[in-house]
Amino acid sequence: MLELKNVTITYNRQIILHSCHCKLPSQSIIVARNHIHTDIMARTFAGFHPLDEGEIHLDENVVTRKEKSSKNVFFVIPENYNQLWRNYRLREMHKLLNRSFRKSELCEKYCIPPDATMDSLTAFQRLIYLISLGQALKRIIFIFDQPTKYFDFEDLNHFYHFLKEDFSDVHYLIFTNRIENVFLKFSNPIYQIDRSHKIICFERGDKNAGR
Repeated sequence: MLELKNVTITYNRQIILHSCHCKLPSQSIIVARNHIHTDIMARTFAGFHPLDEGEIHLDENVVTRKEKSSKNVFFVIPENYNQLWRNYRLREMHKLLNRSFRKSELCEKYCIPPDATMDSLTAFQRLIYLISLGQALKRIIFIFDQPTKYFDFEDLNHFYHFLKEDFSDVHYLIFTNRIENVFLKFSNPIYQIDRSHKIICFERGDKNAGR
């Protein structure tokens, strides 16, 4: 889905990626060590943060020429999504985006009422609601920055079934600092950022990767 050509990303003089060249298919999971700013990577891949060097190319089969702008393609859900809009009701959030509220199939399935506040939802429900916003905005690629960081066991179980049943045909990337057992249940490609700041394929037998 994305091809990185000699990509270098730095933040506050810290090297995140260095001369990285690889292809990342749809539904890839990228594991980074704890000191690496996954939010910077997520925003850079979506075109909202500048590259230091190199190029990131989007597969022509994923989008049409009219959808090349990152604003029309990517929907980035940040790590701190659980803190966003805490006191807003869902209907109010739609108004802020100049969208009329239409209850989505996802909201119906996961019991998310339109008059609920974000703070009243579980961490998983908040994530689902933000995904529904991205779908309402007709975004094509979803980039998750540590989506499971605040999940409990039940949320993780829901997330597994969501990816398997509701998101199986959607283009997405997941950035994370840890490999959840949920991720190992899928055949999705898992990558890690190694000590040379390259993205390499993760060997599923390596229990220490990403720690």
